[in-house]
Amino acid sequence: MKTTADARDQAQFILGAVSLIIWFIVAFALGVRWYIDEYTAQPILMAGGIAFAVCVLPWLAYPWLVRRLSH
Repeated sequence: MKTTADARDQAQFILGAVSLIIWFIVAFALGVRWYIDEYTAQPILMAGGIAFAVCVLPWLAYPWLVRRLSH
């Protein structure tokens, strides 16, 4: 049985990795879809912002994941 602190650390590691992967996929997909080059700063920032908003969603499972990992 893990302590709550260990479960929180493991949940943060898992969700951080998932969020990073989602961010890269969404940002890259939008960059390719919108054909962003080095001369277009606004779409780059918009793609990053949209990717950030999407990659935050897995963190809604944080309390459930901590409970699941602590048992």
